[in-house]
Amino acid sequence: MDAFAAPFVQGRLQERDLAVTVRSACAHCDDPLTIELTSGLRVTVRGDDNPRPMIFVPDVNLPALKDPSIIDAF
Repeated sequence: MDAFAAPFVQGRLQERDLAVTVRSACAHCDDPLTIELTSGLRVTVRGDDNPRPMIFVPDVNLPALKDPSIIDAF
C-alpha cells in the first residue's frame, strides 16, 4: 500500500490515529529527509537545513487508464 495513503485510509477504517514515517533523501542534493504523515493528514518534515520538499499527487485519469495498475501510470 502507498506509504502516504496508508495512515489516512487505515486510520479511518480502524477509527484510531496512525502515522507513517518515510526515510528518504533529497533528489537534488542527497541530504537525508524524514517525512511523517498522520491519519489526520498532518505532515512533518525533518532534515538538515530545514528542508521544504515539493510534495505533489500526480493527476491520473482513472477511466482512461491503460496501465496494469495506477502505480505503473506514475
